[in-house]
Amino acid sequence: MFNKKEIIYLAITIFIVSLSIGFDDGSSSFSWSYWLNNFLVVIIMVAISFLAQQIGHKTVARMNGFDTEFAWWGTQSFSLMGFLGKTKHKPFPRTIHLFGKSYLIESFPLGLALCFLFTIVSNGQLFFLAVGQYHLLLKKSSRFGRRFVEITNYEEAKIALAGPMANIVLLILGKLFNSYGTFDTFILINAMLALFHMLPLPGLAGTKIYFGSRLLYVSSLVFMISMVVLVYTVSVIPMLFISLASLFIAGSLYYYYGYVK
Repeated sequence: MFNKKEIIYLAITIFIVSLSIGFDDGSSSFSWSYWLNNFLVVIIMVAISFLAQQIGHKTVARMNGFDTEFAWWGTQSFSLMGFLGKTKHKPFPRTIHLFGKSYLIESFPLGLALCFLFTIVSNGQLFFLAVGQYHLLLKKSSRFGRRFVEITNYEEAKIALAGPMANIVLLILGKLFNSYGTFDTFILINAMLALFHMLPLPGLAGTKIYFGSRLLYVSSLVFMISMVVLVYTVSVIPMLFISLASLFIAGSLYYYYGYVK
């Protein structure tokens, strides 16, 4: 499902995100053995959560005749205009040579850099998890017979939304088995991954959903926020009911004021 380059990118991403979340183990006194045990648990949780997000993208993409390739969320220029793709002078992509081999670095991994910086500056109290994005790969042969050979805006929005929604599904599963707080960290990881990747920043899933279908973006974002707010306060059934009601109300209001009125 993942090619060699994706596996390398995913492994580095999972390690850095796990280091960020597991940096503060909550212990009053530092112990290497306790910290390492906690880090191993966190890295398993992060791996499950991040892989589920990317598998969500890939699954929906393949249902629509496409494929996705995971990449770091970053920029090809260190200026604001370059981040928005409006400059021709970009230091990336760049080829580096290590141990006799050449490696192509497509962009500066801004998300991972911010993730690490937030952790160090806050001593593990703050997180930045907008670290990954995907590139859409078109397989025209699998689009034969469809109305459009190229991807439509709504298809792009569905593919992008599948990632954060996979994290919300894991959040619900974690809530179901969280009687004694065992899965508090797992719930937190999936909540942050979902919300951070819904940010409307260039390259992130949130931007692709927003420009693909604003109605879908508004309603799904309200649903996710409701789930995250309620996950620690109510049981699963009321959480789902209230969140779905919020989705319906937000979607209806946006549709009325955006398309009817």
